Amino acid sequence: MRDLLVVLFLLIAIFYSFKKPYIGVAAWIWIALAAPSKWAFGFSQQFRLNLTIVIITALSYFFYKNKHKVKLTAIHFWVFLFLAWMFLSTAFHLQLDSEFVWSKLLEFSKVIVLFLFITLTVKTEKEINTIVWAIVLAISAYAGMEAVKFIISGGGHRIVGKAGIIADRNDLAVAINMCLPLVVYLWSIVKHQKLKLGLLVLAVLNVIAIIGTYSRGGFIGLAVLAFAMWLKSNRKFVFFMIALVLLPVGYGIAPSDWKNRQSTVETAAIKDSSFIGRLWAWKIATLIALDHPLTGGGFKATNDPVLWNLYASETPTFAFDTPPIPSTQHQLVAHNIYFQVIASAGFVGFYIFMHMLLLAYLVCKQNIKRSTNVVDKSMSNLSKAISLSCVGYAITGMNVSLAYFELVYILIGLIIAINHVVTEQLNTQKSNLKAQ
Repeated sequence: MRDLLVVLFLLIAIFYSFKKPYIGVAAWIWIALAAPSKWAFGFSQQFRLNLTIVIITALSYFFYKNKHKVKLTAIHFWVFLFLAWMFLSTAFHLQLDSEFVWSKLLEFSKVIVLFLFITLTVKTEKEINTIVWAIVLAISAYAGMEAVKFIISGGGHRIVGKAGIIADRNDLAVAINMCLPLVVYLWSIVKHQKLKLGLLVLAVLNVIAIIGTYSRGGFIGLAVLAFAMWLKSNRKFVFFMIALVLLPVGYGIAPSDWKNRQSTVETAAIKDSSFIGRLWAWKIATLIALDHPLTGGGFKATNDPVLWNLYASETPTFAFDTPPIPSTQHQLVAHNIYFQVIASAGFVGFYIFMHMLLLAYLVCKQNIKRSTNVVDKSMSNLSKAISLSCVGYAITGMNVSLAYFELVYILIGLIIAINHVVTEQLNTQKSNLKAQ
């Protein structure tokens, strides 16, 4: 049955993608984030769903008569520069498994192609909202289903991801945190009361899902996100009183295992082997970059056994002290987007990465400021939501290796699309005023 549903979705997506390229991009995003082939068990697993929809979308765009005017921005430049630098990093990589490193470059190249097609095809408010729905239906809907299992099991069900890069529970917690503001945005624009109620329930279930991942970083990110949303709210006192009542109740009914895990945050640096392992990985990442500041060691450099063993034996003490790395300790991923890029692309690549993220965030804030003069506040509200997602990513990214995560570049693409829509809306308003 699942295989038939996957095939049916593919046929419908192909049909509408030929009519409107942005629909193909929305399907592309949903497939990339939800990985529906992993949900089936039969013949549909042999289908190249993502490749099929990419080819269809590309053909649809190139043969589409009413193409939007292509306008490259400064964000485009820095995104493409980062891809080019990762190509150089891969060409001069230090790792044992060359095929693995080049495969990771290919995966990241596909992410950038997706970013490009978003900026080529998504140019109206309706198209932007379609992309937001695709994101929410991919990640937030899955989180909601898992949250229901968590509730029914009385907290016994451990929530983990199932789709591709977000299979790890910590990665999933970050992805849910990034999507929560988008769910709230959709709730603010829909008019159908039942759909509005459904989105409200989904938002609550997403909060429960983050708790159900047992991810400490995810919970810290949720707390920061909640505080940021509270600061932007026009009803601070009301939400403060609601939180004052609900938080003690929620903590009281939370599973004891969850409470015990969150309580280890205070003593992580001393007792937690998981946290100490991350410190080791950060040190290895820094040492790789110090020796190779221009291009680093290539994708997942800290996870290479040769590089790990090379630097583990001579790890110095930096600003933080850790126990010596045992010779039996296996290699670890960076578990931090910043150290991940430093190890993968060197300090130059890290600068490009940070400049790209900061520029996208500043343009997002600019979109908020410019859209205050627009009668329709939808794009202003969405820009606020995306800015919260960016903040959530920047903070919770200190706990995960998600520097090359599709959702980040999808949101950057949406920031460019929103900027175009706001410009069009302002120009239309000016024309109407002149006509009067």
